[in-house]
Amino acid sequence: MTDPRYIGTIVYVGLAIFAALLAAGLLMQERRWSVRKTALLWGAEGLILLLDLYLCFGLLPAPLRLPVSLTVGFLSYSAVFIAVSADGFWKKVYLLITFFCVCCISWSGGLYLCYFLLPDRPTAVKYLVRTALHIVTALPILLTYRKYGRPLLREVSGFRKQSWKLLSAVSAIYFFLFIALMSKIRLDDGVEPDTLFAFCSTVCTYAAVSVLSIGNIFYMRRDAREALVKQKLEYLASYAETVSRTERESRRIRHDKRHHDACIAAMARAGDTDGILRYLEQEQETVESFPAWCPHPMVNELLRSYAEKAKAAGVAFTAQADTPAQSDVADVDFVAILANLLENALNACAAAHSAGPIRVHIRNVGKKTVLAASNPCGAGLKLENGLPAERSVGIDSIVSAAERYQGEVHYKVEAGVCTACVILNP
Repeated sequence: MTDPRYIGTIVYVGLAIFAALLAAGLLMQERRWSVRKTALLWGAEGLILLLDLYLCFGLLPAPLRLPVSLTVGFLSYSAVFIAVSADGFWKKVYLLITFFCVCCISWSGGLYLCYFLLPDRPTAVKYLVRTALHIVTALPILLTYRKYGRPLLREVSGFRKQSWKLLSAVSAIYFFLFIALMSKIRLDDGVEPDTLFAFCSTVCTYAAVSVLSIGNIFYMRRDAREALVKQKLEYLASYAETVSRTERESRRIRHDKRHHDACIAAMARAGDTDGILRYLEQEQETVESFPAWCPHPMVNELLRSYAEKAKAAGVAFTAQADTPAQSDVADVDFVAILANLLENALNACAAAHSAGPIRVHIRNVGKKTVLAASNPCGAGLKLENGLPAERSVGIDSIVSAAERYQGEVHYKVEAGVCTACVILNP
């Protein structure tokens, strides 16, 4: 414990843990769980890293300390990083590997700067300076990512899985190159010109490849935007059709009311009480065939429209809603969320050759609006982090709309039934 190298290592790794946890918060694309649960998991990871440091440097022989410590830290950190993120798997892998590449560059750059600037200083001082340089160089990159990179990547969340696989593979190659170069760096033994040249060349090449990767992400964003624009146009067309149908129905009802009143008046003048009762019963049945699920006109029309589609497809459909006439959720977001949920449910029933049922529940719980839809699904449906592994534009649209209300989207599959739940905080 009195060894300066040991103390220096403790200080360095302790500060590096702080930097890593801060970086995790900055790099997280989307949280899978609440802030509290996410913070607890990262806090547990901090304890794991400290325990790993204590055991490795306190119990293991010198040659094994650093390799074992780094391996345990890498695996545990990766597991938590992937677990707490709500992004698609390969997008998480890409972000994680990119983060480690940035750490390798920052760490190695700190070593070289310490050698050239502090050649005669004690090792403990070099550790402290290296850590400070590591944090100072890494934080601007991470803050820049949070401001510019995160909004960009949010738009392509779950889009083009093969592209994310390719980007992850390329980043992994450079990560292992950096690891190989770092294994040859010794702070106290001097810097070999060949190693320094190889490091600088690798960093420059990685920077060029990163620029190309960013360009590919921009193309992905363009395609994602075009897909969303197309979908919104379809929604607007559907909305216009719904409004037009409602207006036609209203005109028909107003038109027919005159005939109904005349018919009832005629039977009243003739004293045909039984005829009036039968006529009113028939009229009531007609009204009930067009149910009103809730006072909100848009939600009601969407439920009515998809109930008709389900009936035409031979699929059982039930709905319960208590949405008031005036809601803090915009009509366009109700369309984006509810229409996608119902459309996906109908498509799932068709793919599974199932007659349903499709069950829809819309509730206002306090200040929250909760939408849930369940339907039979095929055995091939796989989930990743609470979302379908194969994320369509429709699901991305649901997630995007929910994010505008600091909401959450969760899917689960039990006994061949898929349930999608969307929680909004308007």
